[in-house]
Amino acid sequence: MSTLCGPCSGCAAGEGVRRFRARNVDAVDAVDAPANGTRSPNARSPRNWEHVMANARPDGDRAALMNNSAALAERLGVGRYDLRVAEVIDFGRSMRRIVLTAPALVDLAPRPGQDLMFSFATGHGEAGHGNVVRRRYTIRHHDPVGATVAIDMVLHGDGPGARWAATTSVGDEIEAIGPRGVVEIDPDASWHLFIGDESYLPAMSAMVEALTTDVPAWLICEADAPAELPPILAPRSTASLFLARADAATDPRRLLEALASVPVADGPGHAYVGGEFHVVAALKRALRTRGLDDAHISAKAYWRAGSANASHGEPER
Repeated sequence: MSTLCGPCSGCAAGEGVRRFRARNVDAVDAVDAPANGTRSPNARSPRNWEHVMANARPDGDRAALMNNSAALAERLGVGRYDLRVAEVIDFGRSMRRIVLTAPALVDLAPRPGQDLMFSFATGHGEAGHGNVVRRRYTIRHHDPVGATVAIDMVLHGDGPGARWAATTSVGDEIEAIGPRGVVEIDPDASWHLFIGDESYLPAMSAMVEALTTDVPAWLICEADAPAELPPILAPRSTASLFLARADAATDPRRLLEALASVPVADGPGHAYVGGEFHVVAALKRALRTRGLDDAHISAKAYWRAGSANASHGEPER
């Protein structure tokens, strides 16, 4: 089953949205209850980032870990941020938006599609202690006035990022560095095609929303529950197609069929591809057969079925 939206200003219904918001960001235990008056099952005492770091190594050397992050940020030419969860928004069962805040986010200035690299304690290691791994998540929204960023996170799977997203509450703290990412909108393209699964939707959405209304674009997304995806404020020149996943996540057939239905536009275009490792490879091959060269294809695997992402946050090749 697929849901086709023509050129429009809003895509994906975003039904069943639940919000948990801090009344005062400084009051880290403040959590708004849902409309029925019950607390979120995730509402609990907030976790402090320093507490996570202190338990991340047997020696509890959180200062060394923070220094490592600062050194990495300096090497990459980006910032390091101590972020606090300000709001949690559920879009059905499959995706959760985490709104994070820090005073330094006023000057973040990310480009559409860029991400932040977060540090998560794995909970596995010597004597019950764990290591810290890094995972990258697209900046869905940045509000410089409110000093916040919004991160949309897929809830399926059992990776460190998914576990944190499923259990985090208003007031929790986490470290991130960024903004990062070299895939950005091609300013010379006469048309744009965005295609992938729900793990790529935050990046697709951020880039689509930054397009001008005079450039045709297509957005194709495969997901377990398309009706539960967050809304997209796409230009009216963008056509969107949402596919309900019926096969294995490594099966590219539905996306390939949808890709074949996209008309070839005039002029040099650009395709942006993201999602599961094998599906991304299949889509890239199909785009080449349609005449696009590698200079006009930006492809990135976000995850690989059957294996965890590497410590740097991306799947092994």
